[in-house]
Amino acid sequence: MQGVFITIEGVEGSGKSTQLLRLSERLRRLGLPVVVSKEPGGTALGRELRRLLLERHVSGETWCPEAELLLFYADRAQHLETVIRPALAEAKIVLVDRFEDSTRAYQGASGVPESSLDRLNDVVLRGLKPHLTVMLDMDPEGSLQRVEVRNLALGSEYAETRFDEATLDFHRRVRNRFLIIAQKHPNRVALIPARNPVDQVEASIWVRVAPLLRSAGFGVD
Repeated sequence: MQGVFITIEGVEGSGKSTQLLRLSERLRRLGLPVVVSKEPGGTALGRELRRLLLERHVSGETWCPEAELLLFYADRAQHLETVIRPALAEAKIVLVDRFEDSTRAYQGASGVPESSLDRLNDVVLRGLKPHLTVMLDMDPEGSLQRVEVRNLALGSEYAETRFDEATLDFHRRVRNRFLIIAQKHPNRVALIPARNPVDQVEASIWVRVAPLLRSAGFGVD
């Protein structure tokens, strides 16, 4: 039996965390071996990088896109070697909140050329790709309204707001890049409308996940 690698992608506020939790709980109820992680932040090093990448830069210094890009790939390199690859080698189901497609969408929208992304992909991923990517699609206008409500509920101590505060035009570019990725990779990417009710989104995800797990040898009804 081989491990299965599933990523969940989407714009801010599209419901990734909710659906990741629901999927992981469902798999655990079935008695399946699950590893749940995220990027950035899936390792001790990653948690330090996550603070740098997602919290507002109090210094006021503007980072060049390439500097930001390299930090994301530093997080990914450590994550792959210490979490993802070992779990797959142990025939586990690995669920990750954000991965390579987010880098392509967000850093691409920041102006990083595809050639730079391709080179770092070759160095860090070494050919590894998710077996399935669940891409939750939603218009940025609606998703950012969700983000505002969430951040207010979390209170002033919640600091991971740097990308939330980017312009609407930036978030539109990010969404467009996600849609292009889905169009290019229809066999890997399941594009799912995130505006639908939460239970309906969960059901749509399971329609794509269950056959994948069965084909990999996991007992799924």
